[in-house]
This record gives sequence, structure tokens and C-alpha cells, in this order.
Amino acid sequence: MQQEADKGLNAGSPEHAMPMEPRPDQQERPVGRMDPSESVTLFAIMFGVIGALVGLVAGMAFPSNSQAGVAILNCLIAMLAGGSAGIVAGGTVGATVAVFRGVRVPKERRQEGRSG
Repeated sequence: MQQEADKGLNAGSPEHAMPMEPRPDQQERPVGRMDPSESVTLFAIMFGVIGALVGLVAGMAFPSNSQAGVAILNCLIAMLAGGSAGIVAGGTVGATVAVFRGVRVPKERRQEGRSG
């Protein structure tokens, strides 16, 4: 008897409502697929950080015999050079991976209407 009363109370609650269907204007994105621009960006960031760290280590491993300010400047230049090289290499690798996976940039659909 208590179960029947509970059913009557919960009949109108949103928990028991039917699940909502996706709207027709929403496009489902396939799971595991990445936009090529995201691939390029992610690889560029990863390689850029790695390149900057390698540049920092190289700048510290080969110090100059001059003042401390010059040594810090050398480390900064090495970080910038390593980071730049990493970004370029990462962008290239990201684009290559996206092309080999067969991911294409979605084309923009234009509605051709008559003007005039």
C-alpha cells in the first residue's frame, strides 16, 4: 500500500520523466575524434614546453664565464629558442597526425539565396 502511495507522489517528478531527446539542431561529435586545429595546438604546446625545458637545461649546463646577468640572459635566450623550435615541430607533427588519421575540417555549408 505504501508503494502505491509513493508511485502517486512520484508520478509527476522529473526523475521519472522520459529522457529528453537531443534537439535536431545539435550535432553529435564522434567520440575520440579531434579537430585538426586542436591536434596542432596540443602538439605545439607540448613540444614548446619540452623545448623550453631543454633550452633551460642547455643554458644551465653550458654557462658562460662572464657575469651572472649574462648567464641568466643566455638561459632566457636558450628557453625562447627551444620553445620556438618545439612549437614549430609540434605544429608540424600535429598536422601530420591529423592528416594521417583522416580527420578533415568540416566544410561550411552556405545557403544560397537569391538577392535582389
